Amino acid sequence: MSTSLDRALQAARHHDPSVRQRAALWLGTHADASIAQELVSLLVAEPDFYVRETLTWAVVTRSDATYPLLVAELAGQGDQRAQVLHALSKIRRPESVAEILPLTDDADDAVAAKAWWALGRIGTPGAVAALLDHLGDTDDFRRRELTRALEQAGDAAVEGLAERLGDPEPSVRRHAAEALLGIGDPAARPAAPALLHIVEHDDKEVVLPAIEALAALDLPEVDGVLHRLRDGDDAWLSITAGWLLTDRAERN
Repeated sequence: MSTSLDRALQAARHHDPSVRQRAALWLGTHADASIAQELVSLLVAEPDFYVRETLTWAVVTRSDATYPLLVAELAGQGDQRAQVLHALSKIRRPESVAEILPLTDDADDAVAAKAWWALGRIGTPGAVAALLDHLGDTDDFRRRELTRALEQAGDAAVEGLAERLGDPEPSVRRHAAEALLGIGDPAARPAAPALLHIVEHDDKEVVLPAIEALAALDLPEVDGVLHRLRDGDDAWLSITAGWLLTDRAERN
């Protein structure tokens, strides 16, 4: 091991995070894959956010060597699993889905959220299916994080979300509509018929995110639907549709 590399590894364990940051940057720039184990060990032990991000970059750029080491870290029980999942979300290997899936039900909210995020970034059919299975979670944090993960999956999630708009559970239908609103135009356009059905037939708590998701789509038929709702007998729908028509006009 070279003198410079040895000094950098020592500095990466210094008590001062600014020293560790400089060391992490040096390691990411100059070190080769032979220190993959050291990089992963530093990553999972690092308490400072900014240093962790630099170490994540160093680990991801050497993924051929670090990937199996990261997967092995998922077998632990500590907070380090969230950071490992963050790195795996950047590597985005389809084969990592099988390793990540067990953590989607983890009791630690931060770990479960990072598992969802990683699956959303990978976006394979199996990854998306696992995310869809968690729709309707009533915990605000978990619900929000799952929505963000589905937004990352984008068009890969649209067909499944459109199907979930027909789920018997209102909380699932509402959550699916919220995710489609987040995905937005143009990816969510194939879900327009299912969103329209929700708008015309569902309860208001589900209709609100559905009509917002529909109004976000740049489709010519949407204006007609909103005009009809604005001029209809339901006062709440009329006000909501009128507001959305104004918003569409301002965007265009």
